[in-house]
Amino acid sequence: MMVKKIPVYLLLILLSVVMGCNPKHAETTQENNSGEMQDPVLAKLDELNNQIKKDSLNPDLYLERAKFYHENQELNEAFKDITTAIELDSSYSEYYITLADIYLSMGKIQKSVKSLEKSIALNDQNPDAYLSLAEISIVILDYQKALAYIDKALKTDELAYKGYLLRGVVMLETGDTIRAIRNFQKAIDVNQNYFEANIQLAQLYAGKENDLAINYYNNALNIKPDNDEVTYSLAMYFQETGRYEKAIQQYNIILDRNPNFYIALYNLGYIHLVYLEEYQAAVDYFTQTIELKSDYTDAYYNRGFAYELLNNPEKSWDDYKKALEIHPNYERAIEGLNRIEAYRKTQ
Repeated sequence: MMVKKIPVYLLLILLSVVMGCNPKHAETTQENNSGEMQDPVLAKLDELNNQIKKDSLNPDLYLERAKFYHENQELNEAFKDITTAIELDSSYSEYYITLADIYLSMGKIQKSVKSLEKSIALNDQNPDAYLSLAEISIVILDYQKALAYIDKALKTDELAYKGYLLRGVVMLETGDTIRAIRNFQKAIDVNQNYFEANIQLAQLYAGKENDLAINYYNNALNIKPDNDEVTYSLAMYFQETGRYEKAIQQYNIILDRNPNFYIALYNLGYIHLVYLEEYQAAVDYFTQTIELKSDYTDAYYNRGFAYELLNNPEKSWDDYKKALEIHPNYERAIEGLNRIEAYRKTQ
C-alpha cells in the first residue's frame, strides 16, 4: 500500500486558529548578553517579561505576550494575559479577537463567538472579527453564515485576502470547484506571498493531475522553503503521475532536512519495489522505515514481499508473520504466508 498525500490543510481555519501553533522549542539558539547560547523562544519570553515588569499597566504588552503564549500552545497562560489586557482596557476590539482565538484553541466555540461579537460591537469596521466568525461557521458547516461574514469583511476591506481564501474553501466544500479556484487565485492576486492559497490551488490541480499543481507547490515552497509537508505533497504528485526520479529527489530533500520522516522512507521503498523493481533497495528503505516506526504494518508486509521477490522465503515469512502480529487478519500477509507455504511443499 502506498501512503497517500499528507493533507497540508484539511481546513485552513483549523491550522490558522485551532492547530496553528508553533512548537514550544525552536531548533536554533542565539547568544544572550553574556555570550551564552539561548533558545530564541525563551529569549522572546524573557524580553516580554522584562517589558511588562517595567510597564505593568500597559495592556498592549499583555496582548503581545498572550499571542506569544498562544502560538506556543501555552493556552492557560495566554488566557491569563489576554484577560489582564481586557481588565486594563476593555474598549479595544483587538483584545477580544485574540481572546476568541484562544477560546477556539481551547475548543470553546460559543465563548469564541461571543468574544468576536463583542469585538464587532466595539468596532464594526474590523474585517478580522468577521473572518474569524466565518472560520468558525465553516468548522460547524454553516456555509451560508460563513459567506455572509466573508461578505461583511470584504465590504470593510476589499484587500482582506483571507476573505477570498475562506470563500474559496466554502465553494470547494459545496462542490463549486470553478468558483473555488477563482477565489483562491484572487487571494494570490491580492497577496502573491499567500502560502495557504497557493497550497489550496496546488492540491486542487494535483487532484486533477494537472501540472499547474507543480507551479503552485513551488510557489508555496518559495514562500516556505523548508516545509516538509509541501515537499512531500509535491513528491507524491510526481509519484502518482509516474515521474519517479523527481519523486525520489523530493523525498531525499525531506530526508536531508529530517532523517526521521519515515513516510518518505516508506514511499522510497514502495517506488523501488513496485515501479523500479529494485528489490534490495526496497528492503533497505523499508528496514529504515521500521527502525523509525516499529509497528508499521505495511512496511513489514512490503519488505516481506521484496524478500519474496529476492527468493528469500525465510525472511519473507518472518515479515508476513510480524505484519499479522500487528494487524491480525491482514489479508495480504495471510496470502503471502500461503504462497510461501505452498512453495515449501514443492521443495
